[in-house]
Amino acid sequence: MGIFFAALAMLLFAWFFDSVPALYVSVVTGGFLAFRAIAFLRDAEAAAAALSLSREATPITLRQGGIVTVATTLKVAVPRGMKARASDIPPSGSPVIRGQASSPDLEPGDHSVTLRYGMTCLSSGSIRWKGVDLLLSDPFYSLTLPFRSDEFREPAIHATPVGRYHKREGAGIYGEKDLEKLTVVKGYGIRAFRDYISGDDPRSIDWKLSAKHGKLFVREYSGISGKYPLLVVDLPDSAVLCPQNLRDQVLGAALEAAREMSTSPQGCSLMIISGANLLAFLPHERSLQKVESALFEFHSPQRTVQCYRTLDPIVAEALRARISGEEDLQSDLGKRLLEIYTRFIPEMKPLPFDVQCARVFSRPSETALHVLTTGTGDISHLATLGLFARRLGVDASLGLPEDTASPHLMQKLRGAGYTLVRVV
Repeated sequence: MGIFFAALAMLLFAWFFDSVPALYVSVVTGGFLAFRAIAFLRDAEAAAAALSLSREATPITLRQGGIVTVATTLKVAVPRGMKARASDIPPSGSPVIRGQASSPDLEPGDHSVTLRYGMTCLSSGSIRWKGVDLLLSDPFYSLTLPFRSDEFREPAIHATPVGRYHKREGAGIYGEKDLEKLTVVKGYGIRAFRDYISGDDPRSIDWKLSAKHGKLFVREYSGISGKYPLLVVDLPDSAVLCPQNLRDQVLGAALEAAREMSTSPQGCSLMIISGANLLAFLPHERSLQKVESALFEFHSPQRTVQCYRTLDPIVAEALRARISGEEDLQSDLGKRLLEIYTRFIPEMKPLPFDVQCARVFSRPSETALHVLTTGTGDISHLATLGLFARRLGVDASLGLPEDTASPHLMQKLRGAGYTLVRVV
């Protein structure tokens, strides 16, 4: 960089002072830099063509939050006069907790470097590496080459969501202080047994069955849910400032609930919304793959309809009737409110979201409503869901992350028709 500025300064000097020697020096220096740049790009292209990778990860299948041990072997040919540094790029939401995912500076020559490190899979679903970065440098230039093809992103890791957690209910909004411990939601019986996966709760291990077969088995419990539950997942708009961990937390809880519901005889009835926008509705879906695809497809949706403090026509009519029955109707405020409600109620039409909710709840098989939301932004659409559930006598519960579960919000949601508001 210093040589470049020196050549530029000499060129300016030659321009303003008509100095032929300064012009000669600047041209020679610029030609030298151009020659070095062409040679650098040629060597970088050769190094990129010779790069190869072999990556091993253990285990391939694990619980969300488990640790994956990675060994990535890179074969790098560093051209003469250069130095190189290779970096393995872990998947999104998988921070490195031990070891190093980057190599030290490599001198010219052929190298076979093995990067050993451990990472924590905080995301769920099928995740793959982002790829590899190769940094090449010489005394004059440096360049980072990104490798993002499929051969540099293998293998795929399947991280199953952690079990759902909630705070035990007590007399207060958050529950009694001596019952604040988070506990796994278990049903009334054991549904099945399966092999132990890294990250499973040790309390779910069946030690008798494990001792009999010589390997660890865990118990899968039947969930506490209605006979025909409807699962509603409320995802925040892509424009809403919502931390990524809140989205992942809600999606993880939704995947866990959908996995349990899809194995039941009636399947999983899933409704994905973003505010007052119905994104997808899968009634009695038994294919867990379709459910997962729908959830990840709308991970960060774009909201087209906003629903702020909407008023239901039936609620508006009830308010009008209450105002008309008050004794102080002779006041100017009472007369004005009654006039407004009388004129606007006949023209009020339900929102498309209200019509969609009415159609979904008109299905006689739905006997329980479970809503999962990040709790960010306006909650008018959540109040609409709770109102429909209360009218039809459907038991409604709502779960939201602990970071947004303030006492005021939880109390407000309970008043919107949800019999249970819990932390997921």
